[in-house]
Amino acid sequence: MTLGCAAAAAHAESFFHAEAGLGATNFTAMGDGMYYQQGFSHHLKLRVPAGRIGIGATALPYSRGSWIPGVDLNLAYMYFGTAKIQGDAVPDASDYADGIGGYNPKKEACNGTCGPMRYFDTGGSLQAIALTVEPYYEVGNWRFSVEGGPAIFKGAWTSTMTVMSATSPWGPRGSVETLAHDPKPQLT
Repeated sequence: MTLGCAAAAAHAESFFHAEAGLGATNFTAMGDGMYYQQGFSHHLKLRVPAGRIGIGATALPYSRGSWIPGVDLNLAYMYFGTAKIQGDAVPDASDYADGIGGYNPKKEACNGTCGPMRYFDTGGSLQAIALTVEPYYEVGNWRFSVEGGPAIFKGAWTSTMTVMSATSPWGPRGSVETLAHDPKPQLT
C-alpha cells in the first residue's frame, strides 16, 4: 500500500497549528486467485481517495540560515480509504485430485470443467492515529520536512460470496456466505 498526500497547514504566530490533507492510497491486490480470478469477470478498485487531519506544536522553531532543523510534534487521524474487489470465481485446480477441473492461474482458464461459480464482493478500509516528529527546514516561503513516528491502526475487511451455479457444495443458487475479520487496533 502506498499513500500520497498534499497537505496544508494553518497557523498564526503560534507554536500550535492545524493540518489537513487530501491524497490517494494505492492498495496492492494479493494476486490472481485471491478474491478474484484473472480469467473471469472482475473489477479491482484499489486506488482510492484518502485524507488526514491533525494538530501540531512546534517543539523547536527553525532559525533562518541555521543548519539545525526546526522540529514539530504532530497528532493526526489518517483515513487511507476503502478498497474493493469484485469478481466471479470457481474452485482452484488444486481442489481436484485428478487435476482435471478448476481454475489454473497460469492459463487464466479452467483445466476442463470449471466447477461451481461464486461471486465475491470484497472490501475493506484502513485508518490510523499517529504521533509523529517532523524535522523541517524553511527556504524562502517553502518548508521542507520529513515526518515519522508510531501509529495505532485499524483495518476492516469483509468478503461476501454468493453462489451463482445451480448446484454447489456451498448450497443452492443465491446462497450467501460472509467472512469478516474482527478489526482490532494494532501498533506499528
